Formats: sequence, C-alpha cells, structure tokens
Amino acid sequence: MSRIIFHLLPLVLPFLLYGLYVWHVRRSGGEGPAVTPWFWLSAIGLTLVVAGMIIGGLITGQEPGQYVPARFENGKILPGRVE
Repeated sequence: MSRIIFHLLPLVLPFLLYGLYVWHVRRSGGEGPAVTPWFWLSAIGLTLVVAGMIIGGLITGQEPGQYVPARFENGKILPGRVE
C-alpha cells in the first residue's frame, strides 16, 4: 500500500495543493476561483510522475550484468541476483 501511495503522490499533489489554496481563499472570505483548471493540474501531475521516474531511474540505476532468476535447488529457494 505504501508503494502505491508513494507512486501516486506526485500525480495527486497538484490537486491537493489546489484544494488547500481554494480552502484557504474561501476561509478568508473570498469567493475562490469560478473554474477548476483540471487540464493544468493533470498536466503538472503527469509531469511530476515522469520526472520522478526519470530521476528515480538515474539515482537507483542498476549495475550492468546478467540477471539470474530465483530458482528452487536442493529443497531451498535461491533468490534472484545480478552477476
């Protein structure tokens, strides 16, 4: 569950911040915006998701090598590894 929240946070973050902004404006006596900018909030969220994937791939890059999958040997499960 935490991984799902971690990956969805960049997508949902612009909507949360916009909601906090509207809440603050209405709480302080203003009317707030008449139209919600759904397109721009979605575009910013998707941009954050793509940037997170690129940055995450660059930071946690795997070392080159051949992947050996997990296997069952002598009654034990040997985990996968990179050689």
